Amino acid sequence: MPIFISHTTQDDSLAQKVFIRLKHTHGIDCYIDDMDKELSSKRGSAQLTPILVDRLRRCDTILAVVSSNTKNSWWVPFEIGTAREMPRVITSYTSLRDQPLYSGQDALPEYLLEWPRLRTDSEIDVFAREYKRKLFLVESSTGRVKTAGTYARAQDVRNFESSVMASLGQKAY
Repeated sequence: MPIFISHTTQDDSLAQKVFIRLKHTHGIDCYIDDMDKELSSKRGSAQLTPILVDRLRRCDTILAVVSSNTKNSWWVPFEIGTAREMPRVITSYTSLRDQPLYSGQDALPEYLLEWPRLRTDSEIDVFAREYKRKLFLVESSTGRVKTAGTYARAQDVRNFESSVMASLGQKAY
């Protein structure tokens, strides 16, 4: 199942960077809405939401590109909330700090601090290795590849997120 890359239009270049790193460096399938012709044709209509939810269902992970631009997005928080309820693995790629150093400084919203936070190419690489290891373990234990429509148990999702955070030396706040 691919990784759903959530982002605001202002962060297209950051989303493309993550997409290229995961797809071309690690061979991991990714979904990014910029490449979805059906979705593009539904922008501005009530048909957009069901299509986005369907795309999230087809993915086992959401990687949200989060920047100061995200504050102005309705869709990124919606996609994260939808992924949490499915449940899907959630992680973010960001340059924002976990905690502001001074008043008024942009920082990650508190709700994102419970999941892995990637900030560098090497951290994307750590995530990719853990992701591929998780897929291998699922395939080895079941004898088959996970497919769309297969629902992950919430505890499996949380265990994977905890494993990535431990590999990155992070803790949930």
